[in-house]
Amino acid sequence: MKQFEPARINEQYYLVLNETGNVELYNEGIGVVGSMSYYYTRNDLPLFICRHDPTTDLRTIHDVMVQLDNQMDEMVECGCLMVGGRNVAIQR
Repeated sequence: MKQFEPARINEQYYLVLNETGNVELYNEGIGVVGSMSYYYTRNDLPLFICRHDPTTDLRTIHDVMVQLDNQMDEMVECGCLMVGGRNVAIQR
């Protein structure tokens, strides 16, 4: 699977989606500071981001979620998404 562009929140934080449907929150200079299942708990993402960076605005959160949704759609379409050890591909 190709590596997606990180979804940047600001100069300090960015999110990366991986092939298991998890997003990892990175802090520049520190590394991973948190992770969550985007596949199952997408609606919790704003709280997840705000817990680490309370100054994040709704526009930024929306933009990040759109980027991650697009990446997730790509992963599902190509059959790259593995959830619970199983390939989750769109059956057509």
